[in-house]
Amino acid sequence: MASPSSLAERKMRRAGVALVTPAVAVILLISIIPLIVAGYFSLTKFDMINKPQWVGLENYRRLFGDEAFWEAATNTFYFAFGQVVVGVVVALMVAMLFSQALKGGAAMRTVVYIPQAASYVVISLIWTFLFDPAIGPINAALNGLGIDTIYFLTDQNWAMPSIMVMSLWRNLGYFMVILLAGIQAIPTSINEAAHVDGANAFQRFFLVTIPQLKSTLLFVFVTWFLGAMQMFTQSYVMTQGGPINATRTLVYRMYDSAFTELNIGAASSIAVLLFLAVVLASLLLKLGQKLFSRQELSTP
Repeated sequence: MASPSSLAERKMRRAGVALVTPAVAVILLISIIPLIVAGYFSLTKFDMINKPQWVGLENYRRLFGDEAFWEAATNTFYFAFGQVVVGVVVALMVAMLFSQALKGGAAMRTVVYIPQAASYVVISLIWTFLFDPAIGPINAALNGLGIDTIYFLTDQNWAMPSIMVMSLWRNLGYFMVILLAGIQAIPTSINEAAHVDGANAFQRFFLVTIPQLKSTLLFVFVTWFLGAMQMFTQSYVMTQGGPINATRTLVYRMYDSAFTELNIGAASSIAVLLFLAVVLASLLLKLGQKLFSRQELSTP
C-alpha cells in the first residue's frame, strides 16, 4: 500500500501536468507544428493549387543564388542591428532620466509608452503623413529652416533610416520600462558606496549601473532584435518594399514568394532560414554574455 507521502507526490505531479498541459498545447499549436510544416514545405514545390512535389534542397539552392534574397537579407540585418543598437542606447538614456525624481515623471513615462499601445499599421499611416514631402509637417519645418525637401520614403538613401526612426519611436516606451525596472532594482547602497569612494556620475554609470544591468540589457537586445528581424508591416504600409527594393526585408520577400508568386516552397525555405538566423544570433549573444562574465570573474 502506498504511503501518504507518495500519494501526495503523485497528486502534485498530476496537478503540475494538468497546469502545464494547456501551455504546452498552445506552444505546439502556434509554434512547433507550423515550424515542422514549414520545414516540410521548404523541401517541396507547392503552389497551393496542385499537390506538393518533393524537390529536396532545390528551394534552398535557388535562394542562395537569388540576388533578391540576399538584398532582402542585407536590408533585414541592417534594419535589425541599426534599430536595436541605437534603440538600446536611447532607451537606456531615457530610463536613466526617468529613474531620477522628476516632477511629472509618471505622466512623461505614460506619454513615452503610449505609442506601444497602437498597432504598427496605425503608426505607419501616421508617420507616412508626417514624412510626406508635400503636406508633411516634418518637411514643412525643414523648409522653414531653409532646408530643402527630403523625400524620406521615396529616396533610396532615406527610406530605411526613416522606417527605423518610426519603429524606434514606437518601441521605445516598452523597452524603456523594462530597463527602468532593472535600474530601480539596483540596490542604492552600491551607488552610495561608489559615491563615497569618489566615483563621479559617469564612473558610477559605467562601473556600477551597466554591470548590474547586464541580464536586463541582454533581454532587451535579444527581444528587440528578434522583433526587428521580422519587420514587415512598416515596409508594406509605408514604402511597399521600395524604392528599388531598399526596404524589402526577408519577411516581405517571403510574403511575395507565397502570395504574389504562389511559391510556397520558396517562402517556407525563407521562413526556415530566418528562424535559424534568429536562433544563431540569440546563441551568439548569449555566448558573448557568458564570455564577458567569465572575463570579469578572472579580472583581479
